[in-house]
Amino acid sequence: MARTGVNSQGAKAKLKELCNQASQRRPAVEEVSTTGEEIALQSSPSEAVALRSRLADLHRCWDNLSNGLQRLEEGRKHQASVLVGIDEFSRWLDEAESVVETEVDPDDEKQVQDLLVKVKWQTAELPSRGAALAGLGRSAREAPEAGTSTRFERQGPKGDIKHLNTRWTAVSGALPEKEKHLAEVLKGLTELQQQVGQLGVWTASTKEQLQAFQKAGLLGSSSLQATEETVRTKQADVEAAIRRAERLSHKETLNPKAKERLVQLKSDWTVVNDLLRELKEAAPVVTSLPAGQSVVQTVTVVTVTKEGTTMKPEGPSLPARAAELTDWLALQDHTVRSRIAVVGDLDDISDASQTQKRILGELDHKRPLLEELITTLQNLKNKTSEPETRATLTSTGEKLLAAYEATHRLASGRLIQLNEMYHDSAQWNEARHEAEQLLASAEPRLARFGPVTTEVLLAKRAAELKALGKDLRQWKISLDAANDMAKKLLRDYTADDTHRVEEICGQLQHTWADLLRRGVQGRVPMKDELLLFLGCRQGAL
Repeated sequence: MARTGVNSQGAKAKLKELCNQASQRRPAVEEVSTTGEEIALQSSPSEAVALRSRLADLHRCWDNLSNGLQRLEEGRKHQASVLVGIDEFSRWLDEAESVVETEVDPDDEKQVQDLLVKVKWQTAELPSRGAALAGLGRSAREAPEAGTSTRFERQGPKGDIKHLNTRWTAVSGALPEKEKHLAEVLKGLTELQQQVGQLGVWTASTKEQLQAFQKAGLLGSSSLQATEETVRTKQADVEAAIRRAERLSHKETLNPKAKERLVQLKSDWTVVNDLLRELKEAAPVVTSLPAGQSVVQTVTVVTVTKEGTTMKPEGPSLPARAAELTDWLALQDHTVRSRIAVVGDLDDISDASQTQKRILGELDHKRPLLEELITTLQNLKNKTSEPETRATLTSTGEKLLAAYEATHRLASGRLIQLNEMYHDSAQWNEARHEAEQLLASAEPRLARFGPVTTEVLLAKRAAELKALGKDLRQWKISLDAANDMAKKLLRDYTADDTHRVEEICGQLQHTWADLLRRGVQGRVPMKDELLLFLGCRQGAL
């Protein structure tokens, strides 16, 4: 949109010619004025009045001409300044429109992330750019007559402003929509990788539990049935996550760590389904019994009397209740181990903490049942002298108490860890939000680095770069603080999902590197622009 047309150059040349002619005639006007005053002094009163009247007309015409040329020159300079602003704003619009029109592979996280950074920078500039466009509009309306020779030249800046306003309306609406769309795409990719990690931990834990069931021969137990139901519930999510992650893996857009998690998830999921099938096939078949009969487990109570030792059935409830409590404790243990948290996500950590609190509450609720069962087992043990029976009763009670206490310790320890994770994650979120805001504030400043065309702009650019360099050194402290907190999270909570922390740290480092690169580029071209500027000045002289 640079104004270098023939008509504009012609008008400028005519104005320059008029100024030169006026400058050449200034001595003659001054000489006429001086000589006329001398003649008036030697003339009769009437002739002097007439001569001074003519001289006054000459001065008035000369002043009008001089003032008119000065206004034209001021108008030319004002218009040139407006056109420079229009050209700079047009270049920004070109870049913004290019960013809006750029398409990326929705499965390529790096492409989406890089474009999102650019869109965010452009969007952050909208308020300042809108104010700049309004200022250009006012300058164009207030511009004095610039001595232009054609209607196009006189209306040019106003017409350009109208065109810029049209483009601005489109871009200012498209940028936020583009940012929202890319953020949703990136969120989907991030959630997929988080889901692969979470499902991988759950699947690995389920595999270990099924292997334990197989080793212990717990076929048809309530815990096994509960695990099988959970697997059926999770099946759709697991298979959908595997399908989508495999698509990203085939396109080479899945990061290496997520690819490793995918491979492990597929392997463990296959093993889980194989184990379930084997356990179901090995489960005993219960046949129908005649009406009124049922299959029950009994425990024999040893009673010592004067006549001797007798055995009688105590009833079916004790072993059934003991087995039920054992299975329930195994299920709670599995729940505690399988509920991983997304490190850095305060909502998810809070949800995981609530899960542990619920389990601890249920454990406290089951405590009376545990004590009742242990007391009953102890009573049975006291009533028999049979070593094998006593050993069995002792072992049953000890195993129940050990399982209960182990699960309680696990849930309590996990709750403490989650509370610490929440505190550390909150500190990290605060630090990285501060770093993100500081880095985002540099973008509008870098975007203002237009071409250097005058000594004033050159000095201004140098001052801006110096100030930016000083700020960047200060901001590095905030960035390092956020990185130190992130390293602590990645070091202390490796068993949980650290994908969110890794991704955000990567984005911060990418933004920082890009700012440094653009800051250096802002300094280097200034030398070339200065040489070009000086060359143009010498040519003009």
